Amino acid sequence: MSNYEFHFNEAGPYGAAVRLLADTDPNGRVVLDIGCGAASVAEPLRSRGATYVGVDIDEESVRKLVGRGFEGHRVDLVQPGLDEVLGKILDGRELAAILCLDVLEHVPDPREVLAQLAALTTPHPAAELVVSIPNVAHVDLARQLLSGRWDTTDSGLLDRTHLRFFTERTLTDMMVSTGWYEAAREDFRLERSDQNRPGHPLFEPKTTLGMFVRQVRDSVDEHGEVNQFIRRYHRGASRRPAEVVAGSPFLSVVLRTQGRRPESLLDVLCCLGAQTDLDFEVLLVVHDSTKAREVRELVDLFEGNLAHRVQVLPCDGGTRSRPANVGLRAARGEYVVFLDDDDFVTANWVENIREGARTAPGRVIRWWAAEQHRTWHDEGSVADHSATGPLTAQYATVFDLPRHLRQNETPFHCFSFPRALVELGFEFDEALTVCEDWEFLVRAASFCDVHDTRQMTSIYNKWSDRASAHAVTSDEWLVMRSVVHVALDERPLLLPPGSVRGLDRLLEQTELAQHRINALEAEVASVRHLLAHTEQVSSNAHHALDELRRSTSWKVSAPVRVAGAVARRLLGRRR
Repeated sequence: MSNYEFHFNEAGPYGAAVRLLADTDPNGRVVLDIGCGAASVAEPLRSRGATYVGVDIDEESVRKLVGRGFEGHRVDLVQPGLDEVLGKILDGRELAAILCLDVLEHVPDPREVLAQLAALTTPHPAAELVVSIPNVAHVDLARQLLSGRWDTTDSGLLDRTHLRFFTERTLTDMMVSTGWYEAAREDFRLERSDQNRPGHPLFEPKTTLGMFVRQVRDSVDEHGEVNQFIRRYHRGASRRPAEVVAGSPFLSVVLRTQGRRPESLLDVLCCLGAQTDLDFEVLLVVHDSTKAREVRELVDLFEGNLAHRVQVLPCDGGTRSRPANVGLRAARGEYVVFLDDDDFVTANWVENIREGARTAPGRVIRWWAAEQHRTWHDEGSVADHSATGPLTAQYATVFDLPRHLRQNETPFHCFSFPRALVELGFEFDEALTVCEDWEFLVRAASFCDVHDTRQMTSIYNKWSDRASAHAVTSDEWLVMRSVVHVALDERPLLLPPGSVRGLDRLLEQTELAQHRINALEAEVASVRHLLAHTEQVSSNAHHALDELRRSTSWKVSAPVRVAGAVARRLLGRRR
């Protein structure tokens, strides 16, 4: 067992495991180390007053432990009746804690071992369990797989004797299902694990490829650098992990409202009630909880195929992104789409999204919107609002990611995305007061690419007032636009196929325009030079003329010039 003779280090996993017992008083009580190996924590625990007892299947490890003056026993963790065997070792002594440090990944059925340990602690309800388990979801292992490698080693993350592998999620599910609930954690983090390959572009944090892999991994959870999960658990009732709800709809429609525009919200609900494809749910997020009841009453006016599909979710505080995230977290559909309470959709809106998802699964599905100017009428008018102009095509019919980096050309209700993006950590930036949909779309398009259905199934209403465009100043839009650009600049972006030729054409147009500008600037400079020369000649002539007029000869010859002028006039008359 020489491969597992690790020394105790306060800064390492074993130090973290001992610190997790700081809230437990081990004085005079047993700390039972399961699969103790070299028993690196024996002395530190004895110095804290604990009665250290180590058990292991390896006879040599047990013999060395006893030789150091500790109690040790040879125990096979997969034998039947493990709880009874360990109970006899305790022999009536009070149990303070059980340690399973780098053990559970080595046994065929770790759930059974944990269940046996839970049974062992029945007479000791205050006893706690501390585990140390390697994290198979360390970012270095993702990099290894991307490079086509899975290199087992004598120890470490891919120890060749490991029989089970755990992520944070599978570890938690296993512990809960066997009646162990987390009380504290001090995970051991390593930016570069034993699987790291220095110099490889996948592994170096400053390369574009390395940054992108890290971006994807970090967006999922915060455990990308965790080398060992070091957790402390207490006993509780075992329970089965939550199961995925069956019968989820194809589409989740997240509808945002503040409850201040019931008239237009009513129209939006009519649009949804008229859909040709009814395989959707509506998460109606009311960004003012005091209005939630009124909104629910409005929804209940729609009997039949709509009201039962709508879930009203109250929400308070935050920016426009807050209700978007509330709806996003509650969504159950395969795809998610957003809609505000003042924009309309055609009857085939959902049908168009489904057809796009069927044609291009996994991609962002996009369509285009016609723009229409509308105005609100005074109270008592026949209609609450009406159109003041025709439907016009103001937005791009085909998505172009580079163009979208400059400005948004896709209204919020004109794209839908796979809900799987939520598993990758996608959410709306709640620091943005506007432009939250644009920032989300650019990131989603970089990950998924975009499929254009080339259908017009949305209407973007330009209201005379009472809309967000009127509530936000132009300066704020510009500031938020800059914030989005800064955020996007902090991470690598993938460009979809076809972007190179598009960028080439754009750069060619830019170069031609620059050449034309340079030529015009040169022409302007030449004209300015000629004008300056002409001005100088004119100035010199005026200066010479002034000097001449002030000269004595000019004054003496004045009578002659007068006589000449008279003679010219007389000659002119004779002719």
